[in-house]
Amino acid sequence: MKRDLVIITGISGAGKNTALNVFEDFGYFCVDNMPSLLVDAFLKLLVEKDISKAAISIDIRSKNFSLELSTLINNLLLEDSFNVKVIYIDCSDEVLVTRYKETRKNHPLSVEKSLLEGIKKEREYIENIKANANYIYDTTNLKVKDLVEKISYDFSIKKIEKYHVSIFSFGYKYGVPIDADNVIDVRFLRNPFYIDNLRDKTGLDEEVYNYVCSDEMTIQFYEKLKDLIIYMIEKYQYEGRDKVAIAIGCTGGKHRSVSIARKLFEDIEKAGYKTYISHRDINMGR
Repeated sequence: MKRDLVIITGISGAGKNTALNVFEDFGYFCVDNMPSLLVDAFLKLLVEKDISKAAISIDIRSKNFSLELSTLINNLLLEDSFNVKVIYIDCSDEVLVTRYKETRKNHPLSVEKSLLEGIKKEREYIENIKANANYIYDTTNLKVKDLVEKISYDFSIKKIEKYHVSIFSFGYKYGVPIDADNVIDVRFLRNPFYIDNLRDKTGLDEEVYNYVCSDEMTIQFYEKLKDLIIYMIEKYQYEGRDKVAIAIGCTGGKHRSVSIARKLFEDIEKAGYKTYISHRDINMGR
C-alpha cells in the first residue's frame, strides 16, 4: 500500500502553516518545520504506526535547506512505498512585507539584511524547488477558504467536518459565560417563575416550554432571533471557523433561557448544522 506524503514548502510568511492546517483538517498526520535530516526517521514512523497519509512543512530554517530538500524529494520519488506530492506556497513581496510588519516577526534571512533582501535571497535559494513542485499556490489574494477549496480539489479530498454549533442556557445571577461567541439576553420575556405551578419546573418541562414559547412577544422575538443566528453561523462557517458558541441567558437559568435554547437547538439542527445543547445552571438553587 502506498502512503500519501505531502511536502509543503515555499516562501516564509506566504502561508505554509495555513496549508498544513488545511491538511490536518483533512485528517492527515501533520508535522510543522521538520528538519529534512529527520524525514527518514519520520517515514519509518509512518510505516511502523501504519499511518496512511501525512503532511510536513520544511522551510529555510533547516540547514542546507534547498540541497537537502531536493535530494530528499528525488529519493522519495524513487521509492514505491510513498506517493509524494510537493506544494510550493508563494506570495507577492508587497503582501509579505505587510504581513511581517503586522506580526512584527523577522524573516529568517533578514537578521543582517533588510526584509526585502531576505525575501529575495530566499527566492534564489528555493527557485529550483518551485520549478519542480506539483502544486504552486499563490496566497497574495487568497482567503483561507479559497486555499481550502484549491487543496481539496487538487487532492480530491474532503474536509473532516468539525464545524458545529454549541448552544447553552445560563443564569445571569450566576455570572455571564466567558466562552460564548454570542450572548442573548431573554430576561424581558414572560417569566414562569411567577406562576406557582411552574416555579419549581424548568424549560425541559413541556408546561414551562409552552408557557414561554406561546407568548406573542416570544413568537415575534424568536423569529427575528432565529433568522439572525442562522445567518451568523453560516457566515462563521464561511470564514473557516470550527465552531460557534451561543449562550442564552435569563435570571436564574431555569425557565426562559432553557426554553429558548431548546427551540433554537431544534431549528439549527433542522437547518443542517451539527448542534449540541447544554444547560449550565438548570440545577442551581434546587
